Amino acid sequence: MILAAFITGMALCAVTLALIHAEDSGDKFGSAVAMFAAWCAFGMLLMGGTWGLGIVIPGLAAALVLVVRTTAFGAVISPLASYKMPFGIGALICSVLVWLGVLNMMEGLPNG
Repeated sequence: MILAAFITGMALCAVTLALIHAEDSGDKFGSAVAMFAAWCAFGMLLMGGTWGLGIVIPGLAAALVLVVRTTAFGAVISPLASYKMPFGIGALICSVLVWLGVLNMMEGLPNG
């Protein structure tokens, strides 16, 4: 559960941040909400992933997200620009799932 939610959440963070980086639209509120959600999810995923998966996988995933954010990848996926806010909120939901898995690990419960 932790690994699947972590990878999905990091992918959503990367797509959201790449879309925001490449986009120049008038939708400032949607961009602000999406950016806030993506960066919050990024931090929560990084912390939860480090606790649940060790340092290597979260470190590589975080580096990949930051590299994808600064490349021209956003121009390729620009048709998805109207979905940047749902992608950011999806990343937040994945970060909550990662933390649920981490809390289950702390309590000794199965991760499902």
